[in-house]
Amino acid sequence: MNNKNTNTNTVWATEKEAADHYKIKPATLRKHRSLYGHDGSLFYRKIGGSVRYNLDTNDRQLEVNDLRIPTSKKERTL
Repeated sequence: MNNKNTNTNTVWATEKEAADHYKIKPATLRKHRSLYGHDGSLFYRKIGGSVRYNLDTNDRQLEVNDLRIPTSKKERTL
């Protein structure tokens, strides 16, 4: 279930929803947060103990900077 914030017109997704959106495993998102924190390419917030990803912001960020989410050790070292 996506939560739509009508004030800023953005979509906040759970970890599983974000993983499905980006076609990766939830564990990859967890590892990305662990390695890069808020300095990584994905915008997220912890809300009430659960992690929510801003899909609109992340999609724009990934597109503008021509980035992708690293899914292997080899990609992280590039």
